[in-house]
Amino acid sequence: MSRANRATPSYAFGLGYLLLGFTALAWGLNFPILKLGLENSPPLLFTSMRMALGTLTMFAIAAAMGILRLPPRADWPVLFSVGVLQNMAFISLVTLGLQFLPAGRAAILAYTTPIWVVPAAALFLGERFTAPRALGVGLGLAGLLTVFNPLSLGWDDSNVFIGGGLIMLATLVWTAGLIHVRQHHWQGDVLSLIPWQLLVSVAVLTPLALWFEDPGEILWQPAFAWQLVFSGAVASGLCVAAQVAAIRSLPAVSLSVSSAAVPAVGLITSSLFLHEQATHTDLIGFALIAAGILVVGLGDRRQALRLRREAETTSS
Repeated sequence: MSRANRATPSYAFGLGYLLLGFTALAWGLNFPILKLGLENSPPLLFTSMRMALGTLTMFAIAAAMGILRLPPRADWPVLFSVGVLQNMAFISLVTLGLQFLPAGRAAILAYTTPIWVVPAAALFLGERFTAPRALGVGLGLAGLLTVFNPLSLGWDDSNVFIGGGLIMLATLVWTAGLIHVRQHHWQGDVLSLIPWQLLVSVAVLTPLALWFEDPGEILWQPAFAWQLVFSGAVASGLCVAAQVAAIRSLPAVSLSVSSAAVPAVGLITSSLFLHEQATHTDLIGFALIAAGILVVGLGDRRQALRLRREAETTSS
C-alpha cells in the first residue's frame, strides 16, 4: 500500500449521514420543545434538569461502550472550559434568550457559531484568513444584519434585542470555548470525556439555578416530562454522542452542512408546533448565514486537501 493511500482517510458515509440527519432533526426540533418547556419551568432550572438527564445518558453510553474512565489530569483544564463555556453558558444563554424570541429566529442566531470561529481562530490561533473564509464571514454578517433589519423590527419591542443579545453572547462564549479546545492536545478519548464535561456543567449550574429561581414554580405535568426528557436525554445526550461519531465518519465539510440544516429544521418545526410565521427577513437571513457556513466548510476542505497533498509530496 502506498503512502498516499495510507494518508487517505476512510469515511463511513452511510452511517455518518444517518447520524448527521438524526442530530439535525433532533437539535432543530429541540428549539420549539425548549420554548414549550419554558411555559412550565424557569429557564435555568429547566436547563439544569435537562443537562442532568444528558449527563446520565452520556455516562450510560460511555459505560455501555466500555470507555468510561476518569479523565487524564492533562485534560482537566479544557474539560472545565468546555463544561462551563460550551455546555453550561451557551445552553443557558440560548434558553434565556428563547424567552424573548420566536424559536425559529433563535435557532438561526444560535447556529451562527461556525461563522465566528473563523475570525477568532485567525486572531488567537494564527490561522489563515483565506478568501473563502472571509466570504463566509461576510455572508454570515450580512445574514445577521438581515435578521436584525432595523426597518423590519419594532424598535419599541425591547424583547427582540434582549433575546438576540443573549443568544449572540452565547455564540461568542461558545467560540471562546472552541478556541481553547483547538489549542489543547487531548490525552483521553473525546467521547469518554463528554460525560465529565456535562457533569461539570451540572455541578456549576445547579447551585446558580437554585439561587436565582424557585423550584416551586415548576409545573409538573405529563407534557413537561416529555419536553424535559427530549431536551435532556435526546438533545443533550444521544445527539452529542451521534455528533462525535459523525465527526469520525465524515469529512469536515459535511458538518458544515449539518450546522446549516439545524436552523432550517428549527424554522419548520416552530411553524408546525408553535404556529410561528417566519418573516421574509428571517428566511433571507437564514439563507445568507447557511451559505456562509457552507462556504467556510468548503474552504476548510480545500485547505485540508492541499495540506495533505503537500505532506504526501514531502514524505514521498
